[in-house]
Amino acid sequence: MRKILWTIGLVVVLAVTLTAAFLLVRRSRKPSASGQMQAPPSLANLDEQDVPPLPNVSLEVDTEEELAVFQGTPLIFTARVANQRAANAAFTNRAHETYVALIQEKLAKGEISAAAAQPMLELARQKREIKVVRLGSNEQGWENFLRFEIAIAGSPPTRLTWPLTPVTAPEAKSLALDASSKAQVEYALAPQAAAQIAAGDFEITAVLEVPAATALPQELWRGRVASNPVRLKILPVPAQSSAADQANLNLQRAEFFSTTKDWSNALASALAALAADPNLIRAQMIVGESKEAQGDLSGARDAFATAEQLFYEQYPKSYERPQYLIYKLATLDERLESPPAAPAPTAGSGQASPPR
Repeated sequence: MRKILWTIGLVVVLAVTLTAAFLLVRRSRKPSASGQMQAPPSLANLDEQDVPPLPNVSLEVDTEEELAVFQGTPLIFTARVANQRAANAAFTNRAHETYVALIQEKLAKGEISAAAAQPMLELARQKREIKVVRLGSNEQGWENFLRFEIAIAGSPPTRLTWPLTPVTAPEAKSLALDASSKAQVEYALAPQAAAQIAAGDFEITAVLEVPAATALPQELWRGRVASNPVRLKILPVPAQSSAADQANLNLQRAEFFSTTKDWSNALASALAALAADPNLIRAQMIVGESKEAQGDLSGARDAFATAEQLFYEQYPKSYERPQYLIYKLATLDERLESPPAAPAPTAGSGQASPPR
């Protein structure tokens, strides 16, 4: 379900972006008191060229920004870095391009004069600089400057000392963040470690800090940025948990083990979640992913088909189709229909194996 929601979220973000651009153009179409076109507000803020580049850091725990879990629930911390100022500048430049096309269209139709269009075109053709943020080096990767802080009940934040372990190594130690690039790292709080964390309400923040005196090339960014806090509530395990609690706990464990690619435990936890609640779409998806990773393609297809059926039952009016499930079913069908590859001939046999 997480992948489905991610796809839906991406579509929503795209729709919002296009709507914002449309409204910007609509505002630019309104005539001023003199009957001339007005420039969009973004064209009046080119003095932001002097603003230095700045990275952004965000944090999610189990893909959420606010969540409640029982003691002993394993967790995945996902920290991402990006360059929002560069993304904003790129968006503004695209809006300017739209405005230039609009001016040229009105000029071609004779709705404005060449004399009136010229200064507007000169202004609209100005571009904001896309300033790149450079982080890390091959000797000191950017992830070495990332840490987590924790605050309890309004107290000042302190460094998080929970025993987190990296899930995967960063794709690159050195980053050049432009308008579209980003990077992330994931850390795991294993079940045994999670069981040692006391119950309570916490705010956890990701901090990226490169001290000014750090021995790094001068072109690399230095400073401190922090994410919005993730609100995490850890609850004591009840003496007698309900079926819903059991389903939720096992699903969270299944998510953890699927992220760390411990497919045996992921499958066992997902099946336990389904035993408590057979309607969990995400649990069926993890069953499918686990069985596929273990080579049981037929069992994986059955699980994904059940997940697809549950989706349509639970979201009959959804405008979005479960694209991830559709993709998995199609690829599994293709793999199941294809004959297995013939084994390579053994050394010295002198001939290939006969076709099946």
